[in-house]
Amino acid sequence: MRRSRDIAAALAGLALLLPAAAQAEPTWRLEQPAPPAGAPFKVPLGAPGDLDFYAPNRGLLAIEGNDTVAQGLYFYDGVEWRPLATVCGGGAATTRIAWAGPDEFWTITEPSKPRAGAGIALCRFKGGVVVGSYSSPNASPDPFRQMTSAACSGPTDCWFGGIGSADAAGNRVGAFFLHWDGTDLRTVYDPQGRGVSDLVTDGDRYITTRYVGRRAEDRGGSPDLARPEPTGPRLIRSLTAGRFGDEGWLANSDVRYPEDATELLAADRDLDGDLWVVGGGAASGPAAPAEGQYPRGPIAVRRTPVAWQDVPLDPEAVAPDETFVDVAGLPGSPDALVATSPYDERRQTTVKARVAIVQPDGTVRTTRLPTSGAGRGAAAKVACPAPDDCWMVTAAGWLFHYTDGTTFERVTDPAFARRIDQRPNESQEQFVPDGPPVDDSQLFAPPPEAPAPTVETPTVAPVTAPALLTNPRARVVRTRRGLVLVVSFTLRRDARLGLVASRGGREVGRVRLTRLKKGRRALRLRVTRKRYPTKLRFTRPPSSTPTTTSGDDSVTTGDTVTTGGDTVTTGGDTVTTGGDTVTTR
Repeated sequence: MRRSRDIAAALAGLALLLPAAAQAEPTWRLEQPAPPAGAPFKVPLGAPGDLDFYAPNRGLLAIEGNDTVAQGLYFYDGVEWRPLATVCGGGAATTRIAWAGPDEFWTITEPSKPRAGAGIALCRFKGGVVVGSYSSPNASPDPFRQMTSAACSGPTDCWFGGIGSADAAGNRVGAFFLHWDGTDLRTVYDPQGRGVSDLVTDGDRYITTRYVGRRAEDRGGSPDLARPEPTGPRLIRSLTAGRFGDEGWLANSDVRYPEDATELLAADRDLDGDLWVVGGGAASGPAAPAEGQYPRGPIAVRRTPVAWQDVPLDPEAVAPDETFVDVAGLPGSPDALVATSPYDERRQTTVKARVAIVQPDGTVRTTRLPTSGAGRGAAAKVACPAPDDCWMVTAAGWLFHYTDGTTFERVTDPAFARRIDQRPNESQEQFVPDGPPVDDSQLFAPPPEAPAPTVETPTVAPVTAPALLTNPRARVVRTRRGLVLVVSFTLRRDARLGLVASRGGREVGRVRLTRLKKGRRALRLRVTRKRYPTKLRFTRPPSSTPTTTSGDDSVTTGDTVTTGGDTVTTGGDTVTTGGDTVTTR
């Protein structure tokens, strides 16, 4: 489970709950959502992508769906699970969830059509709607790569980790990351290019776990490493204020196995601050067999006040073909709950699930679910949002609840009250819902994603002069007095700017020259549907500075602006944004 929120905020949220007295010793029981309309019995939901909780009565489950259940998201309100969204889901292998606040979260998803690709897009949910949908054009000079992990410390700090890759020019190589700072998404590459398997918050930093290879089940090949690892793969790395570091844990501490025989799959930090990491035999990298994984058995690692230490698992309680595929720290206890499965059974939908309590001394107590009757799939994801309150979802999409009968206040937040079935299409024009005139300028396409340099081995194109204007973005806001077009951008220095709106070659609106200080700024123009602009043009005083060009995103103040390889017209000029030409001026 990805603990994707600030611990203090989580504790504050728990204080607002109204738990009833415990009724019995905790046990596992099946708690499946109500069946879809027309289905007489409860049904599996399909393979799960992620299971994450903000609080015991605010949970999210991403499911792949099946012939009966639509792909998307389910929400747990403290009493029951119910469908929340039929958009921004995707395949189980890449769909991930990161809570950024009590009514705000992100998902790693698939792009809007006609773009395609699992795990290469993001959706941002807030207040019960999808407020942002992001992917990169096919020919972008700085494309999104596949992402497999997500975590947020708050609304203005989210990270998404992915495969070992490189930018389009091959200048930046390593594990791909995207960072959301509350305003923009920026690409970052960790030069140690082992693929990211999980990402969790840890106070004011993040902890990432890694595969041996560039991605899951990337067998045979070696990742690109900016720095040699002579003592063996470093599979636990930290991320602090944009800087990557090594946590010092060595994967080859057990001399019985090759140094590339182990990889880590999941991490979790519980409400008490205990941090657990789990995995098993490598299914990627040079030591992985052509099919399957290296038979070394599961591994659990726990952070102590001194260092990361391997948990000495009882060899009688685990098998060589077994892997710990997910982990959740148990609040109020030093123990952890793990989802465990033989590698060959990890995606099977009819076997019995296995979950285990792992203690710091290596004791492992395994339970098979269901305790009677036919199997409902291998254990896939686990989460423990409160003491004696845990969840497990199987590879088929059956939900089991570990509970002592404690109940929590039902969440009635409007953000989770209705089905979400719309998302912005980031590959097409964005429209006001009730239909202003057709706009062929792609005015509402997402902003360009300017590459951010990595810390360890930055490889950024040289800049000859700072750009004046970057990251233009336009959106329509409905107010009591009508529609307002808000054009936002980042100024690198103080400047006087105006705005002229035109339609069919005729001017339909104007913002007079305004002195603006450097930073994120916006110009606002009142518009109507009958005279809705199709082009915008920034204006500057006649004494504008001469044209300057700056590496990745340049603005010619005379006037062609190139941002990320595309053109935006600003003041008679054109700005391209990441492969999708956006005429904003």
